[in-house]
Amino acid sequence: MSHDDPSPLSTLPPLRLPRHRTIAFTSGKGGVGKSNLILNTGLVLARRGKRVVILDGDLGLASLNVLLGLSPRFDLRHVIAGEKRLDQILLNGPHGIRIIPAGSGVAELANLTDDERETLLVELQELGPTVDFLLIDTGAGLSDTVLNLIVASDEAVVVTRPEPTALADAYALMKVVIQYQAAYPFHLLINMARDADQAQQVFGSLSQILMKFLGYQPGNAGYVVMDPSVGRAVVQQVPFTVLAPRCEAARGLEALADRLLGSPVAPAPDATPFWKRLSRWSWKQA
Repeated sequence: MSHDDPSPLSTLPPLRLPRHRTIAFTSGKGGVGKSNLILNTGLVLARRGKRVVILDGDLGLASLNVLLGLSPRFDLRHVIAGEKRLDQILLNGPHGIRIIPAGSGVAELANLTDDERETLLVELQELGPTVDFLLIDTGAGLSDTVLNLIVASDEAVVVTRPEPTALADAYALMKVVIQYQAAYPFHLLINMARDADQAQQVFGSLSQILMKFLGYQPGNAGYVVMDPSVGRAVVQQVPFTVLAPRCEAARGLEALADRLLGSPVAPAPDATPFWKRLSRWSWKQA
């Protein structure tokens, strides 16, 4: 990996002050297994003693709820409206993982009044000291909400699969953000790979295209192979790292956790906490 690689997964100085690490999981298109991977990555980290919160920003799909067999009554909109406190809407999952069901509340963050923003930030900032990893499920595509969530995060894992349209859409997503913020730290995670050789070929091909046209080298977040345990887990509404913790797919996420835990992230140029960055920014201003 070159010295110029923007990836915080490479070796960088540790944080001087404790601050939770915010990682967006995103994709150029749906159907690549992103929500399943963010949930199970969170569970792997939690099983290693890390305090993990996942913000479900996948608007309208409620994928995380379905994967866990949960039906939340309230979401972030009720916190914005002052009807509920944040701790009243949090969902509790295996190994102490917590989920913030966001609904369309994420899209509303850019349009809050000053009083609404202040009320929400007070609630969200109280969560900060209790979190080591804040994982953001952005949804798929190039909507303003998805882009806002990415640029407000410290870094992003782009989930794709060995399929031409998925790769093209992953490139398109990264291109939009890179043209705005040239050194934004993206990492590629290849899902549903046949084996390690195919995953490396896909990573190499997409990296070459990014370097050729954008002069950008992405980080390598590894790969997850096709595994029948994943399908069985979805049907049973049990995360696959819980149902079959030693399956091949789970081993891929164990390797990702090794990367994350082995590389402290340096402070972003904008050291403002995620919630403040998200609430003050609208992609349409870019």
